[in-house]
Amino acid sequence: MKRWAGVFASLLCWPLTVVATDEALTEVMRMLAGVRSLEVGFREEKTLAMLQQPLIATGRLYYQAPAYWRKQTVQPQPEDYVADGDWLTVETSDGGRRDFNLNGYPQLRPLVEAIRATQAGDRAALERYYRLDFQGAPAEWTLRLTPLDSTAAHYVAAIVMHGRNERILSVETLEPDGDRSLMTLELH
Repeated sequence: MKRWAGVFASLLCWPLTVVATDEALTEVMRMLAGVRSLEVGFREEKTLAMLQQPLIATGRLYYQAPAYWRKQTVQPQPEDYVADGDWLTVETSDGGRRDFNLNGYPQLRPLVEAIRATQAGDRAALERYYRLDFQGAPAEWTLRLTPLDSTAAHYVAAIVMHGRNERILSVETLEPDGDRSLMTLELH
C-alpha cells in the first residue's frame, strides 16, 4: 500500500512540475526576446568519426532582432553565414557566394531557426520545427530541440542549448551518424 501511495503522490505532483517547467521556459523566452542585438565570439569544436582530431573554428556571431543572424568564421578559414528574414547567404573562400531563399529549402530553415528563433525568444517558431524539452530555471537552463520533420531529422538528431537568463552559453548539434559540434559563446 505504501508503494502505491508514493506512486499516487508523484502523479499528483507531475502536472505541477510540467507547469513550473513551462513557466520557466516562457520566462527564458521572454528574457531572450528582450535582447535586441548581440555580438559575441565563439569557439566551435566539430567531432567527426572519420577524423582523429576535432576540427576547431573561431569567429563571431551577430544578432539583430527580429530576424538577422550572422556566423562569421575567422579561423581556420573564413566563412560567412548570414540569415536575414527568408534569405540565407553563404560565402566561403573556395565556394564563393550563394543565396538561398529559405522558403525553397525546407531542410535549411529548421537549422537556421534553431539558433535565430531561440535568440529571438520566438517559442512559436521553434515549436513549428522542433519538439522542445526544457530543463532548469532561468538562472541555469537547457533546451533540447528535436526535429519534427523527417527531412530535418536526416541531418540533425537534436540541438542542445545551455544558457543563463537571456544568454545562450553553448549550442551542441548532434547528428544521426554520431558526429557532433559544440559551439561555446564567450561571456562578457
